[in-house]
Amino acid sequence: MTNLLLKTCLLGASLLASTTFAAAPASNNPNNADYTGWSWSGHIDHVTIDSEAAAEQWIEDSATAIGGAAEYYSSTTENTLVLGASVLLYRDNAEFAQYVEDYWGDVDYTESDATAFMLFAEYGPKYRFGSDNMSFVTVRGGVSGILASERSISNCSNCYSEDIEIDGGVYGVLGIGQTLGSLDLSLQFQQYLSGDLDNTLRLKLSGAF
Repeated sequence: MTNLLLKTCLLGASLLASTTFAAAPASNNPNNADYTGWSWSGHIDHVTIDSEAAAEQWIEDSATAIGGAAEYYSSTTENTLVLGASVLLYRDNAEFAQYVEDYWGDVDYTESDATAFMLFAEYGPKYRFGSDNMSFVTVRGGVSGILASERSISNCSNCYSEDIEIDGGVYGVLGIGQTLGSLDLSLQFQQYLSGDLDNTLRLKLSGAF
């Protein structure tokens, strides 16, 4: 019941913030100057997976993800659009190995990796506050999709592989951050409302380059 209430609140907060802050005066820049463009970011995530879905696929119910994103911003609105990708590194409980011949003809006994490729999109306000508008909070809604999710041996096109059936879904984002010179450092929490992921804790570094 508590988890359902949290998910409902996150979705409601994202929708409310998108409509409320869209009409607010733009303050998405520490100096309140007119601007528009893209910023770029890198992130590292701790991902929690639904325990039943993880057990069915013989992986642990937590994983690590690393990736990057592009964020479109404008002084005409508080809302921003984020488009990104991550590589998801599962903790595997069903590794396999086989002999693999490399380009030079050497044969090695190589173990499998369990990975996936994730695409995601988010939309919502990045609202600045505090001294010189150097602090900010984000409230967004997002959706993710997981592709090429498998247990396989890297750099071996004809080796055995297995699909890992884990799905992304719709989620809400709450975050807080600080501007440090030309960079933004933030910590974000994502709560999933659908799919096989439960939540994600993200450390993110971004800036306009």
